[in-house]
Amino acid sequence: MLPKLKISAFLLKRLERTKQQCSGCLYGVFYGEGTLLLLSFNIESSLGQLNYEQIQHRFPAELDLCGLVKFGDCTDGEAHLNEVIKSVDITDNPILLQCELGTLVGLRASFFVHGKLEEVPYEVMEADQLYNDFCFTRLQCGFFLQTSATPESVAREMHVLRKRVADGNLVFNVPQTKIFINSCGPLDKRFTCESQIQDLIDVIPSPGIEKDTSGGDKKKTKAQSAPVKRLAPTGCDYEVIPIDVMRSRTRDPVARDSPPHPALSIAVTTDELIRVQVPLEIEAMAILCRKTKLQRLYDVLIESICRALRLFELSLIEHLTESETGKLLVPASYHFYPQEFGHFVSCAYLEDLGDDEPSMLERRKRLHRQFALPVSRPYFRRANHVRFLAETEDAPWTPLMNTHIGVRPSGVTDGKEYLVNGNYHYYHYLQQQVQDKGWGCAYRSLQTICSWFVLQGYTNAPIPTHLEVQEYLHKINDKPAAFVGSSQWIGSTEISMCLQGFLNVDSKIQHVASGAELATVASELAMHFQTQGTPVMIGGGVLAHTIIGVDYCVQTGQVKFLILDPHYTGADDLATIQIKGWCGWKGMDFWTKGSYYNLCMPQRPILY
Repeated sequence: MLPKLKISAFLLKRLERTKQQCSGCLYGVFYGEGTLLLLSFNIESSLGQLNYEQIQHRFPAELDLCGLVKFGDCTDGEAHLNEVIKSVDITDNPILLQCELGTLVGLRASFFVHGKLEEVPYEVMEADQLYNDFCFTRLQCGFFLQTSATPESVAREMHVLRKRVADGNLVFNVPQTKIFINSCGPLDKRFTCESQIQDLIDVIPSPGIEKDTSGGDKKKTKAQSAPVKRLAPTGCDYEVIPIDVMRSRTRDPVARDSPPHPALSIAVTTDELIRVQVPLEIEAMAILCRKTKLQRLYDVLIESICRALRLFELSLIEHLTESETGKLLVPASYHFYPQEFGHFVSCAYLEDLGDDEPSMLERRKRLHRQFALPVSRPYFRRANHVRFLAETEDAPWTPLMNTHIGVRPSGVTDGKEYLVNGNYHYYHYLQQQVQDKGWGCAYRSLQTICSWFVLQGYTNAPIPTHLEVQEYLHKINDKPAAFVGSSQWIGSTEISMCLQGFLNVDSKIQHVASGAELATVASELAMHFQTQGTPVMIGGGVLAHTIIGVDYCVQTGQVKFLILDPHYTGADDLATIQIKGWCGWKGMDFWTKGSYYNLCMPQRPILY
């Protein structure tokens, strides 16, 4: 019986954007009673470059090679076809997708059945269903790799380490619980052989801070009006189950009332001279249907570790092959969540190689090409990595994120919304114990804009303080010495100077003669949010605000502006901020008719 085919809506949008004749590999999850969900693809632009096996190691465990995709009348697909068919393990019926360039019209899906193609229908799985039906695991553990600094030795010792990982002696634990899982299954009386992944999620304690369904963070309340994704990291709607690793002293089943002893590291040695000991701090991920039997979790977690180790091996060998130093560097795991993908992607980066090193630039460029991503914006720089709950809980104070999500509709008839593209933090008066009420609104708008560039991975630079802004403006001779440490306000021009000085970001300055004429720049703002997607600082009189969207009707000219107001002085409570209008849609009457306005419109740098 042929599998039931579903295709992620994220994948379909990526396929539609592909406009070059080429072929690539498809990756999917096989789950339930014979359902194949297609989630991702990569482009094989030429043979021998970053092949599907290496790509698959970047994906969470259970997201596996399942077929081929052909765009247009490409001819290189035939060269890949037989190899891909032979390499598909998760189904006896590999799949072929045939796409026209730049459109989903005419998309055909066929399974290979006894060497022949049989066309089949498919269902589209939308984002909300993906988030509700699937979850991820994030496993953390540590090993030591003892090896000579040669590619051959690294490959050999990594192979030995993977065998040790898979020997059945590891035990997994959900942090802050007494839930242990060994090779025989979960060691908890609450679970049976019929228990599912969702049953495990249900008993994991809620973090101290829960994700609000309206997009922000809030403290736990006794009653929730809607289900909350308690384990979802910032900027992601999937729940992620944290997993720690221990090592059993024996192969005997662990007693239910006696948890296993922690094993912080496993050292692998051989008879040859050991020259280097490399610490390996593993972070491994897997994707699981929530209805998957809990009995399967152990094997899936083992596979996730092996994939992470293979990524480490590839990065170490690639560096040894390219470098003349013969020095082994320490690899580290980074997980990314490109919004276009709808799933995580992992990379292993070496600690002493910065993001702007030529070798790192070349590797990221290769990744962009393989995933058909533009090389005009960053996706896989270190600053792009996902902040998981455990990291954000331990981090110092940060402002609310994306406070516009869940605001009331604008009410513009037949309007179209154009919004900020990406994440940002909401900075406003009196934060960080700075008494800037009455003069610091533009400084706060600048901080919000800077947070956007940080959160999108363009920079690792810290958010500038009021004093640092003043010192910089004095340094470039824009302000006198008396300005430093004062309570003097700044405007759009100074904001553009600071963006250039702190972040090397250019800005476009738009002048508007009066508040009554701001509707004339609605179409330009719409284009800005479509092409640049950055928050816009607007200054008029002695007031500054941040524009993070417009709702504009071309036919009638009606427009409303989505405003993030830095003049707010209260606590970081999302409900208050939205209900009181500190983040919300504003009409033309919001602006002062007698004041002129300047808009600072930051431009995305070309960066990857």
